[in-house]
Amino acid sequence: MAANPRTLAQRRGGTAPKPYYTAETYAAEDSVGYLISALRTRMFRAVDLGLRKHGFTAAQWPIIRAVADGETPIAADLCRRLNYDTGSMTRMLNRLEEKGVIVREGDRDDRRVVRLRMTATGRRLYPRLRDATIEVLNRLVDGFEAEEVQDVHRQLRRMYSNMEYAE
Repeated sequence: MAANPRTLAQRRGGTAPKPYYTAETYAAEDSVGYLISALRTRMFRAVDLGLRKHGFTAAQWPIIRAVADGETPIAADLCRRLNYDTGSMTRMLNRLEEKGVIVREGDRDDRRVVRLRMTATGRRLYPRLRDATIEVLNRLVDGFEAEEVQDVHRQLRRMYSNMEYAE
């Protein structure tokens, strides 16, 4: 799949605006990409600290959340959604299974499919892990008005949409 070079405005039938970044104005440390990446790193560290007291990591959280919410009961789908390679996902699922929060079950109709399910232990732990993550997110937006958080959310969604690839 090649990246679609057309901007969102062009895909919607409009004209392309003047590029914000140019070779003359680009400074890596001030770019949106750098700031998003640096923020993600800090958020992961903070979530790690919040989940550590429960014996979990920030890397394990999206898997636990997806399985608990019933979004992705199939391991391969979760792997694609979280952009994990199959080896990393297998190791992560092994750890979560060893901790007793999830179980892997083979599909009755397709032996290649592995379904994921929360255990009773996982269901009991989930609210504490979710609350620790929510605490970090609230710290992230501390001092923001609700409208400002909604604006950031809309802007990030637009950026996310702008990075869609052509089929």
